[in-house]
Amino acid sequence: MKVNLKLHPDRGRSLAYHLMDVYQREGIFGYRELPDDAVKDVLKELKEDELLLLITFTTALDYMRSAEELWKSSITTMRDEEIRWVFDPNEVVKRGKEELSKALQKHKLAKKKVRDVEIWHSISQTLSNKYGGSLKGLFEEYDYDVERMFNDFLKNRKTEFPSLSGIKIFPHWIRSLKEKVELPFKNLEKLPIPVDVHVARATFTTGCITGKYTSKGVNDTIRRRVIELWKQALEGTEIAPIEMFRPLWLLSKHGCHYRKNGERPKLDRCPAGEFCVEGKVIVTSNRVEIDT
Repeated sequence: MKVNLKLHPDRGRSLAYHLMDVYQREGIFGYRELPDDAVKDVLKELKEDELLLLITFTTALDYMRSAEELWKSSITTMRDEEIRWVFDPNEVVKRGKEELSKALQKHKLAKKKVRDVEIWHSISQTLSNKYGGSLKGLFEEYDYDVERMFNDFLKNRKTEFPSLSGIKIFPHWIRSLKEKVELPFKNLEKLPIPVDVHVARATFTTGCITGKYTSKGVNDTIRRRVIELWKQALEGTEIAPIEMFRPLWLLSKHGCHYRKNGERPKLDRCPAGEFCVEGKVIVTSNRVEIDT
């Protein structure tokens, strides 16, 4: 099937500079925080290694669910003395899947009881067996080169790092770590933008990609084009694609999300109003309909 979608990287570049400026000055619709910023509540309570593991395990479960609820459950679990051991890979391996499953369900951290426990246990096993339970050991293996790490994870390490080795979750994970912990990451600008419903929606509503297209949710065709758009738009700038995740997510969550039946109720207050396109833009987890 021929895909009738056109990329507008120059428009994307203009939008990127504009949104970054607005975000710095006043936030997007006054908002600055993403769901994973909830870890700020426990920063003083945790050692650096514990923080790295908290972000890593939680991000691995960040699919097909409310991110706000996920982070709330995760932080509650970390603060629960009885079960905070779930964030220690060595302890997880020692105690086994059954005990892990019960612990992850106590505060509804594992929504998908089988898959979530499998993801958590596999990552724990890899970290424990190969890196003594330390995430820094993993990053040191790649000399903190996240581009090399990303390519290797996608090709060779899906069973060892399920979920984290995905094209969306890996850059999402590294972005979250980069923003919260001082780590000497290299080649951050080479990582693709993490494409979720919000990033895809905001890319279409702002006219950075136009045309006609329908699908059941954000599929590979949409994901590839959104990644390519932001790669082209930000080439030669000081903005890395993963840095656009935050402003686009906030723009969609607090603005474009309310767009329905051709009506744009937030348009007059939208910080990106001058970029907003007319036409049909529906982007949800199970439906994409573009006609712009």
